[in-house]
Amino acid sequence: MTFWKEAGLTYNRYAAIAARATRRALKEDKRILAERREQMDIRAAKWEDGKQGEYKDIKTAEASA
Repeated sequence: MTFWKEAGLTYNRYAAIAARATRRALKEDKRILAERREQMDIRAAKWEDGKQGEYKDIKTAEASA
């Protein structure tokens, strides 16, 4: 069994922790560029009757629910 499973982590969580540690180890100029790539926005659209609805940011949709 792999160590991340033994620690109770999913592979995605393990990979995110490893990536964050790698970015923090970079020199200042390269670290800033890498941290910018870390930011992301997720949008989703609800489909009804075979037609796509409006896109909504996930954060906005969670706040209104």
